[in-house]
Amino acid sequence: MNRILYTLMLFIGTAAFGQAYVSTQSHEGKVNFIQPLETAANFDSSFYSAGSDGFLVKWSSDGMGEHYQVSDLQIQKVARNPSTGDVAVYETDGISVHRVTVIDPRTFGKRFSKRFSDSIASITFSSKGNYLLVGTNAVNGCYILNARTGNVAKKINDVPGIISMAKTGASEKKAVLYSRTGALIYYNMQTHKAEKKFSTVPALEQPIIFGTGKLNNRLFAGIKDNMVYIIDAADGKTLSTYPANNGLIFASEYDQGDKQGLYFTSESGRTWSLRLINAENLKKLLTGFNVPSPLIVKNFTGLKSRDAFTCASKNAGSIMLGTQSGNIYTMTDIPESELYSLFAITENMYQKIYDIDASDNEFYFLTNNSIYKTSFDSRVMSRIGSNPSHNNLIKSNGRIILWSRNTAKTVQAMSLDGSENLESLFNPSNQIRALRVAGNRIIYVSGTNSVYIYNFEDGSNNEVYTGTSVQDAVLIDENTLYVAKTGTGRGDSALINVNLQTGETVPLKFNGDVAFSLSFDYGNENSNLYGIRINSANGVRTEVFSYNPRNNVQSSLFSLSAEDSTAFTSIKLPLIFTNIGKNTVRACNTGTRKTTVYKRSASMPIKAAAAGNKVAILNRNGSISWYNAGSQVLIADWVLTTDGEWFDLVN
Repeated sequence: MNRILYTLMLFIGTAAFGQAYVSTQSHEGKVNFIQPLETAANFDSSFYSAGSDGFLVKWSSDGMGEHYQVSDLQIQKVARNPSTGDVAVYETDGISVHRVTVIDPRTFGKRFSKRFSDSIASITFSSKGNYLLVGTNAVNGCYILNARTGNVAKKINDVPGIISMAKTGASEKKAVLYSRTGALIYYNMQTHKAEKKFSTVPALEQPIIFGTGKLNNRLFAGIKDNMVYIIDAADGKTLSTYPANNGLIFASEYDQGDKQGLYFTSESGRTWSLRLINAENLKKLLTGFNVPSPLIVKNFTGLKSRDAFTCASKNAGSIMLGTQSGNIYTMTDIPESELYSLFAITENMYQKIYDIDASDNEFYFLTNNSIYKTSFDSRVMSRIGSNPSHNNLIKSNGRIILWSRNTAKTVQAMSLDGSENLESLFNPSNQIRALRVAGNRIIYVSGTNSVYIYNFEDGSNNEVYTGTSVQDAVLIDENTLYVAKTGTGRGDSALINVNLQTGETVPLKFNGDVAFSLSFDYGNENSNLYGIRINSANGVRTEVFSYNPRNNVQSSLFSLSAEDSTAFTSIKLPLIFTNIGKNTVRACNTGTRKTTVYKRSASMPIKAAAAGNKVAILNRNGSISWYNAGSQVLIADWVLTTDGEWFDLVN
């Protein structure tokens, strides 16, 4: 057993919150923010990291991380309430969704979520934790929220420009704000008026108020054009500048003695330096003295090729650095004269599973380079073939179909006769949006306008429907195709019936503006058609619908008072599965109408498959959560190690 798994087994019982799991696994993608947990009353060497994968990870001093996915979007910023310990995160898709959510770190339950029309420039809790200050990338777009409820206590309208930094004094009566136009503003939190304003350097990145002891909150700093600016927060005047190539700046509010001051990194090729402008030199700057160059605390190396540092922070004893690849590095703030070699505390311990399918009592899994087969009872992982870089698989009629959503890669098939030979079936003319198998045919959506059917028997590949904004398509018998799409206006339905013999298309009377993620049990003449629809007739709602093609009767199984454009449905009659709402998977028994809500694991679910009496749920981080079909209890949470073996994060 390798070192990582041994360590994991030793510490798995220490996960404090819900279904969080403990490991050294890195983030998937960029680390965007690091937030120390220390306070004035308690030095705590642990810290949070957050990244593009939506995970919030609490790292302890022993290098182990408690992982929990709090969003299906990337997390760009984090703030911690100094009084309650609640954590605020900024979630975004980078385009139109900009949401600040406050989380209880003990349960990972949401206190509240608030959506903004503009992207977020800063989030900060006030010193006593009563307020959450949110600065958006809009002029006059800074809000003061009640930290418990999320209600807007005040929108700051009298401070021009975009507020990219805010910090209150200890009493919360006043705050200092930095506007990207180049202003430091002292704002009265009681009268809600700006009292003082000083001109300073505009467009500073990573703005920070710092200083401890007699210099408490006296200094302001930021980076612009690879230069660190040290500014007197009392008048906005620049005291000094220092070169910092691709620099990151940070400080601890609780440093003591000669460790007080501003730290920053600077890159030189594949070597970096950690530098400190200490309290003694900062005092000299304030009195007009010229000071020597910053103290070089460390010169260090160790970052892997083509990786880059993306964020950094500091507590009273350690420096924490996050990278583009998702790794976390730590080092002490003790000066060293020799070149220091960094080693990541993170390590990839498992392979990501990209897709799952099930047949009889067996489950099939697709990783980056392999296809595996297993059953829950046997717990034996059998590698049955190679994956030539596809992202999706379907098990059907003695073969595995390999394809890749949102690409135009060749669709291939692998026979399950043990030969592992791959057969290229067809080259799509456009990116494949959806693909499914019905008997001896493959139905797929090409681009956004066309539906094709590929026939295994004669190799034909024919376009059978052309329209606009096509989302999905299913074959319910030899001659009947249902197409889900976005309705484009009056008289245009989101669900269309296509007769493959005559070519006739019939828009159906359907309650919804858009339909997608269809499911149908092909070959079962009593099966209904299931899917997701979004309806904006009386406020936006997302629904899991059931449609009976024999009598044209439709109904709603589940409903959500919000838009969820990524929800799935899958079918293993009598069960219909969906993750509407994103946080959990629900199963509806079509016979009894009983609903089972499966308790989620650390990561959010993206697909469900069932075989026998077991349900396997694929999570966003590539883990597999196992359940008995009629029980909400999580019985196992498997990851596939780099050695190709299952490891259970729960038991």
